[in-house]
Amino acid sequence: MFHHSGQQLLLPNQPHRSSSIHAYSLFSLTMSWLLRSATVLGAVATLILRTCLTNAEITPGARHLTIDELNGLLATETRKEFGRSADTREESAALWQHAVVYEWNKAARAEDYNGQKYPYAICHMGQNMSGYKRKLAIASELNYTTEDIHLRTIYNSQDYYCVYGQFVASLAANVTGDDFIVQPVLPSLKFMESSVDALQQMQAGYSITTLEANLCPGVAMASENHTASNDEQAMVDWIIGKLVPETLADPISDEYYLTSEEYHNVTESDGEKATERAELWKGLLNEYQESGVCAETFKTRLTWSLERAKDAETGNSQATIQFNNTGNSTQDRGCVLTLTLAIAAHPNVCSLDLRREVSTQNIIAQWITQSELENERPFFDSGLDGTGQVVSVSDTGIDVNNCYFLDNEQSPGLSKVNSLARKVVQYIPFVDDGDYKYGHGTHVAGTIAGKRSDGGGAAEGAAPGAKLAFFDIGDSSGALTLPPDSSLLEVGRPDSHIHSMSWGAEFNFYTSQARNFDQFMYENDDFLILVAAGNSGGGDAANSVGSPATAKNVIAIGAHHSYGTSNPRGGLGPAYISDFSSRGPTSDGRTKPDIVAVGQSLLSAGALPDEFGECDPSNGKIPGANDHDEGLLSLQGTSMATPLTAGTAAIIRQYFEEGYYPTGVKGEGSLTNPSATLIKAVLMNGAQFMKGVDNGSSGVTPVEPYDSNQGFGHLSLQNSIYLPGKTNVQLQAYDRESVIDGLSQTYDLEIDTSGGCTSKDLSVTLVWSEEASSPGCVNCLLNDLDLTVTLGGVTYYPNGLGQPDRRNNAERVIISEVMNKDVATITVTAFNLARYEQKYSLVATGCFGGVANQLFASGQCSVFECDNSKNERIRTILLCILIPLGVIILSVVVRYIWKRKSERRNEDESDNGDSKRVDVDNGNDQHEDQIRDDTFDQ
Repeated sequence: MFHHSGQQLLLPNQPHRSSSIHAYSLFSLTMSWLLRSATVLGAVATLILRTCLTNAEITPGARHLTIDELNGLLATETRKEFGRSADTREESAALWQHAVVYEWNKAARAEDYNGQKYPYAICHMGQNMSGYKRKLAIASELNYTTEDIHLRTIYNSQDYYCVYGQFVASLAANVTGDDFIVQPVLPSLKFMESSVDALQQMQAGYSITTLEANLCPGVAMASENHTASNDEQAMVDWIIGKLVPETLADPISDEYYLTSEEYHNVTESDGEKATERAELWKGLLNEYQESGVCAETFKTRLTWSLERAKDAETGNSQATIQFNNTGNSTQDRGCVLTLTLAIAAHPNVCSLDLRREVSTQNIIAQWITQSELENERPFFDSGLDGTGQVVSVSDTGIDVNNCYFLDNEQSPGLSKVNSLARKVVQYIPFVDDGDYKYGHGTHVAGTIAGKRSDGGGAAEGAAPGAKLAFFDIGDSSGALTLPPDSSLLEVGRPDSHIHSMSWGAEFNFYTSQARNFDQFMYENDDFLILVAAGNSGGGDAANSVGSPATAKNVIAIGAHHSYGTSNPRGGLGPAYISDFSSRGPTSDGRTKPDIVAVGQSLLSAGALPDEFGECDPSNGKIPGANDHDEGLLSLQGTSMATPLTAGTAAIIRQYFEEGYYPTGVKGEGSLTNPSATLIKAVLMNGAQFMKGVDNGSSGVTPVEPYDSNQGFGHLSLQNSIYLPGKTNVQLQAYDRESVIDGLSQTYDLEIDTSGGCTSKDLSVTLVWSEEASSPGCVNCLLNDLDLTVTLGGVTYYPNGLGQPDRRNNAERVIISEVMNKDVATITVTAFNLARYEQKYSLVATGCFGGVANQLFASGQCSVFECDNSKNERIRTILLCILIPLGVIILSVVVRYIWKRKSERRNEDESDNGDSKRVDVDNGNDQHEDQIRDDTFDQ
């Protein structure tokens, strides 16, 4: 079933109805309609026409990509598809050449037959040109004058610029010149790398339930007056029809070179064995297509939906195919695997991805985040607690009867926000309408905005004045089921400007879901998504950050330790990253996580679904690390760090909306509609570097600034925004600025310590959101801005580099030991854009005339700076070693002394015995002498 704009896509002669129906129902009705309408004569005529066109050939005007070039542009299945384990590079290249020619000729036949367009990647390699200028050159070569031609950027670097487009073969073949490459998008190029392996795992029982087909630019676009489209329904019919032999459709084997008769004949005549992947696909088609056994699977287990793109140049529509895997069989899984080949062969599909299985990944946290000084909460004291903000959450559910959410007067809204509700203003029961016992979602929601109606409690959230809009995606076991991304992201809108996601997949690539999140943020510039980086970092595992935290525009959050008894026994202090926190970089080399926050043993609300009003323990004892009691729960993970950061983002948004910027006094400012990139820039600009990763008994792993353990460092409101006398720095912000391709914008800032500010650092951060990239992108950044700061004749580059950053869309420069009256020149340059201009946000912190922080006036210091836990651990370890060792040594010494004394005592006793024996012997001798003398006398 296709869902779009609140309407269903209908088959001919089928009345509109609001309830869901399976895709196969559409298919079967369509097939019946087609069979009733078709005549034998028509089928014969069609067969004759196609036979006449079989030998259609075309000569391209530009070369195609080599396999090596292709792998440098997109992470696809091409190398695996066109290689045998024993093949040489040349043999694979020759096979690839045959496949490309086959695809060109297939597209030419389709154009001659019915004018069908096919997808192509067109690349431009002109020197000293930006992506935008190269795009203009491609458009000019295509005579880009009609509205039905759309070009979507898939790669942009100094050497290459590439777009996807859908054209008839003759138009694509007319592109000529040494600067151009024209590559037909073969089915293998549409499969994201490792997706077929994952599908085979599914065939063996692995739980993958959703396929995502990203449609080509301009296909199935959204429009205000959209009605059901025959073209879109025809796509479903075409795909399914290819796999059901009793229809009039051509066999799917002809759509792909590796399964075609031509490839079979070539390998047979050359005496070669087919590639492993060709044998896989051919075997599946023989078993599941020709036998017709998949009809029941398609009838009962597939549901189709459509997400329509708004902008053909920057986005693409997406067809989602959900496979109901409850009680599935090997045959069911084989049918779905075979279906993917038909989907990839469709000319309206440009890429195919799998939605990997996703899983779930505070009082102390408040002051650690706000002041870094025990029990000091200066932002709450200044009226900044998230009031007026709605934060969206998607998770396993909320126990709304827990005292931290309980509302005796209002219920959450369903289809829209109920702004009168005390805490939960919207609850979408997508899976169910509650949480399981001590569930993940209740804890996450409480960490953001939990607050008792009486204002007390030990588990108040990071932004207790904020409200929540919740999308329930978890069942009673904690397993997650996701809706279409656009539905998920609309919860709480337009009231909500922040969405917290403490879940994800263990897949390091840029996926379709990461693409969807990026596109949503690009099209809604006031909306910020925060995603847990994951909990797979154990053993310092690189590339363990998982999708959708691999998206470009979101903030990916890692975890660091808490303070005191909130850490498990033996853990280091807050200046150390938790060993489980997932590490970057992403598969294309971007830095993730972006920042880290407290994620070790956070106390929050605990769900007890069978109770009403559960709250803090009645005995007054607060649960220890990773424990629970009554209505409270302590958990650890990046799942906890993410809502903490989301609550902090709500405070920053309130700071701008209520006019605190720039003076720190409510109502004096005018920047009251902050963009998501501004909030992100403020969070990342103020982040402070960590001391290491606590790997427990394995020791501490050193970290470096901007590395893939910590990104920009730990969350720090103290160093992010200005409150007079309560924070370290003043803030200068520039929001929704714009720079044209090839040009620059400059800003001058003067350091001013006249008000008493004592900060020695100038920190400048540039953040921009850009359109989504293609799933599997190898260079995902499409619009490259450069940040430099010049001070005292020295130019500083961002992110710890000695040159521009070509990978990331967040860049920071920190200059230490700046002096009063120093003038810094900040330059933002549009180095290489894929479009005419790019919007961005820019923030700077330092001394700009404000007063000093008075919180530390008595000589106290930040719990991060004063974190001596590593030395304490060393001292504890040494004591644990030395004390037993000392006891052992002492016991040895004592034993030795005792033994020596015993030996001496024995020796003395022996000597005394010998002396007595000598005396006795002497007496005996005298007695014997006397007897002898007496005898002689006689």
